[in-house]
Amino acid sequence: MSPAEREARQMMADKKAAEAAEKAYNAASKTPPAPAPTVRKAKGGSVTRADGCVTKGHTKGKMVKMAYGGKAC
Repeated sequence: MSPAEREARQMMADKKAAEAAEKAYNAASKTPPAPAPTVRKAKGGSVTRADGCVTKGHTKGKMVKMAYGGKAC
């Protein structure tokens, strides 16, 4: 076997090995993404009207006093 023939066979073997490696890489990279974690939310009632941090009925008909005339302290 001549050196040129030996080199040609080696190149063909390298090419086949590279193709097999690329095929295995592509097959491995097609895994599905992990599912997103579910967020658990608290169960509770509903709000019919926003009333600030005061419970229902406490500010009905009252004027809330602003300390220092509404100025920043």
